[in-house]
Amino acid sequence: MNRIILITGATSGIGQACAEKFAASGDHLILTGRRADRLNTVKQQLETSYQTRVHILCFDVQDRKAVFEAIGQLPEPWQAIDILINNAGLALGRDYFDEASIDDWDTMLQTNVNGILYTTRAVLPLMIARQQGHVIN
Repeated sequence: MNRIILITGATSGIGQACAEKFAASGDHLILTGRRADRLNTVKQQLETSYQTRVHILCFDVQDRKAVFEAIGQLPEPWQAIDILINNAGLALGRDYFDEASIDDWDTMLQTNVNGILYTTRAVLPLMIARQQGHVIN
């Protein structure tokens, strides 16, 4: 049985590495990111290298409406999400505290905190309906 793994921020770094590991294990992937071109490139690489199925969703986890719309419009076969990996994130505002940009802090919190909350809240009803699933933050 192939699992369905949803990974946010899957176009680089840890997210892309997770996608490769799960694809190598035969799992099917839902990959999200902000850049459609990168998502398409990763999708093609994984499908070619591992003969797995990949569904991509292009949105910014900071955008609550976009998160809920994308998850809410998943085709039925893709709704059986077994594992959600909340990976999308960034590190801004690492300057000295008295010199750091408050706008950078706001952006980082929107992504790193609200993004996790929005994505988890959108996916959790699908897991609850099946009475199974795991969330990794």
